[in-house]
Amino acid sequence: MPVLDFREIPDAHIATGKQDTFELFARDFLKALGFKVLSDPDRGADGGVDLLVEETRAGVGGETKIKWLVSCKHKASSGRSVSAQDDSNIYDRVQSNGCQGFMGFYSTIASSGLSDMLAGLRPVLEVLLFDREKIEESLLNSEEGMSLAARYFPVSFEAWKRENPKPATLFAEEPSLKCCVCNAELLEKEDKGVITLWMDMVDFTVDRPKAYRHIRWCCRGACDTEVRASMSNQGLIDGWEDINDLVMPTKYIQWVMTLLNQFRSGVEYSDEAFEEIKDFMLQVFPHVSRHPTMKEIERVEQLSDIPSWIGGLGT
Repeated sequence: MPVLDFREIPDAHIATGKQDTFELFARDFLKALGFKVLSDPDRGADGGVDLLVEETRAGVGGETKIKWLVSCKHKASSGRSVSAQDDSNIYDRVQSNGCQGFMGFYSTIASSGLSDMLAGLRPVLEVLLFDREKIEESLLNSEEGMSLAARYFPVSFEAWKRENPKPATLFAEEPSLKCCVCNAELLEKEDKGVITLWMDMVDFTVDRPKAYRHIRWCCRGACDTEVRASMSNQGLIDGWEDINDLVMPTKYIQWVMTLLNQFRSGVEYSDEAFEEIKDFMLQVFPHVSRHPTMKEIERVEQLSDIPSWIGGLGT
């Protein structure tokens, strides 16, 4: 499903003062890709040329420069494809402007007729097409591209960014949370594993406050099983949380409140456990410092329906 809504860019055929925006976007996009802009967009008769750009290719025999004629067609409002009639006389236009290549830059797609015509020109011309899918893919795969997307597609890009959050840049070093068993970087995984807080089993059999001895985070599955076997042999039992849940802003705040209430009620942490819980909170916080996604909002609503005594650290 498309992410960027090209209809955010004003129509090219309506004189609003912003009818050149799509061509300006094409210029900035190609410049970001490394093309040298030889002619900027302007108004008036253009002879079938919206932009002229130059590409430098490095090879064994030295550098080769390819001059491209760029044709911009903005049909996002109608949703129609670009036809052979919309982009006609391509070979003559390329030759008359001293170019070696034709580049179609379209906010929709090329029609089958135009695609067939371009295929027939490939033996004698360099041909390159940027349709909406290729443009979007390129924009969302680099920081410079996302900066352009934010400028030209502010509404749809902001919606995408909220649903695809990146960690906040808060510290000099990147946050890191490595599995205590296999050393895998948990924060880079889709399933970020679990955090377990281990206390003496005797704390549940006598009338005294709980005392957490160790805190561990690890991958779910084999690593978690290994941690549980090791801690159980020491007579310890655990409370646990999914790390995927704890990087959700709302759930993180709830969890921190639970920890504060525990401190207030007399729950103890060993020196080791206290340092570990602080380290965990610092490392995951850059992933928390953001707006929650819609999926996370739904997940928090689901968690609120689960009794606090099932799993987790709420007991």
